[in-house]
Parts: sequence; C-alpha cells; structure tokens
Amino acid sequence: MRGSTLRIALIATLFLSGSGCTMPRRGTPVFVDARAGSFWSGKGVLTEVSADQQRCRVAVRDRALVLRKIWLPCSRIHPRL
Repeated sequence: MRGSTLRIALIATLFLSGSGCTMPRRGTPVFVDARAGSFWSGKGVLTEVSADQQRCRVAVRDRALVLRKIWLPCSRIHPRL
C-alpha cells in the first residue's frame, strides 16, 4: 500500500512539473489587484501587453493553485519591487 502511494505521488509530481504548471521564467514580476479575480496570491508574471496597452496577459495562480494565463485590464496590474 505504501509503495503504491509513493508511486502515485511521484507520478503526480512529474506530471505537474512538466505540464506547464510552473510560473513562466520570462516576464516581469507583478502584483495583480484582488478586484481583478479570485487568486491565491497577488503575485504574478506579466507576459504580454496588447498593442493599445489596455489589456495585459499575466500568469497567476487561482485559489486551487492552478496556474492561469489570462488577459486583464492593465489598470489592475502593479509593479512588484
């Protein structure tokens, strides 16, 4: 029983680490305003800005700790020092 639990944990770890669940390495660290959504923490990564600079694409974790890559109004994105 213990061996099968260990195998399941190992497989889950390998699956999650290789499936894009890690934060992007490229991008600018930012804080996402709490009014923009229901996030686990406000820490995110800015990955793209629209041509009109009104919408920003960020990678941020939701309350279930799943990485979400979403477009938000840039007024909800703040620099992280």
